[in-house]
Amino acid sequence: MSVAEVHTTFHPLLPNGIDGDPVLWVDVPDEGHAVALDLGDLHGIPARRLERVERVVVTHAHMDHFIGFDLLLRRRLGRDRELTITGPAGFLERTAGRIAGYTWNLIETYPVRLVVEEIDGTTVRAVAYSGASRMLPTPLGERPFAGALHGNRAYTIHAAQLDHGVPVLGVVLAETEHLAVDKDRLARLGLEPGAWLRDLKNDVRRCAPPQTLVEAALAAGGTRSYPLGAIAQEILFRTRGQRIAYLTDLRATPDNLDRAIELVRGADLLVCEAAFLHADAQLARERNHLTARQAGELARAAGVARLAPFHVSPRYAGRSQELLAEARAAFGGPLVELPRGGP
Repeated sequence: MSVAEVHTTFHPLLPNGIDGDPVLWVDVPDEGHAVALDLGDLHGIPARRLERVERVVVTHAHMDHFIGFDLLLRRRLGRDRELTITGPAGFLERTAGRIAGYTWNLIETYPVRLVVEEIDGTTVRAVAYSGASRMLPTPLGERPFAGALHGNRAYTIHAAQLDHGVPVLGVVLAETEHLAVDKDRLARLGLEPGAWLRDLKNDVRRCAPPQTLVEAALAAGGTRSYPLGAIAQEILFRTRGQRIAYLTDLRATPDNLDRAIELVRGADLLVCEAAFLHADAQLARERNHLTARQAGELARAAGVARLAPFHVSPRYAGRSQELLAEARAAFGGPLVELPRGGP
C-alpha cells in the first residue's frame, strides 16, 4: 500500500504561547506567505515573517489583540506587497486613529499599500492607505458579506460575528483541496522531492492544462519532463482540505455558543480561548470569556478533531496544566500544543 507524503498546507504557530497576547500565525509555505489571526505583541516574530504576511483578521480591537498593528505596519512600509487587515464593525475608525497618530510627510515614495476592512452585519466596507496618498484613507466601497471573507487557489477565509460585549469575529481557514504526494510512487519513478512539487500542486489548483510540461527533479540528478495530467495522477492524492478554526473572547450565552459551534463545526483544529478555570465561572461571565471546561464542551459539540486551548488568563501563571486538564476532560479528544516558531 502506498504511503502519502505527510504535508500540511497550514503551519499554525502561537508565537506568545498559550498565556501571552493572542496571535495565531499561520504560515502557508506553498503560497509563499502567511495569515495572522489577531495582532497581540509581535516582537517575538522574526522580521522575515512579518514581511511575508498578506492577510490579517483582528477579532476585535482590545489592546491585547491589536497592540502589534504598529510594529507590523512599520515592517511593511518598504515592502511592495499589499497587506489586507479585517476587523469587526468600527474597525475602520479604530485603525484610522492609529494611523493618524503618526506624521507621514516623508512617505510618498514608499511602496506600502494597506487595505483595511470592517465586517458590519451583511456588509464589508474597505479603505486603502498608501505611501502615495501620504497614508490618508481612500474609500474602496462596500461589498456584501455572507461568511466568505477571502479566497484564493489554495484556501478560503470565513468569519462570523460573535459576542464579547462588543462585536468579535470568529475565523476559519479552509484549505480548498488537500494535495499529498505518494512518496512510494515518487521513489519508484526515480524522482526527488523539491520545489517542483510545490509548483506541481499550484498548477493543479489553478487548473492548468493537462498537457502543461512539468520539470521533475531526478534522484540521480537532472530533470525529466512530464505532462501535468499524467504526473499528477501518478503521484498526487486529492482529499478534503484542512480546516483551522479560531475562537477567542466569547460571551458564554446559548445563542453565542450556538453560532460559534456552527462556524467551527468539523474543523481539523480548533484554537480556542480557555481563559479561566470553571471554578471561576462567575468571573468568566463578568469578563465575557470562556472557561476551559466551556472551551472543551464547545469543541466536543462542534465535532472538531483536535483542540488547542490558549489565551489563558495571567491569574493562572504556573497553573496552565490545570486549565488544559479541565479542557481535555470536557472535550474527550486530543489536545495539541502549537509551537511558538523560531527565528
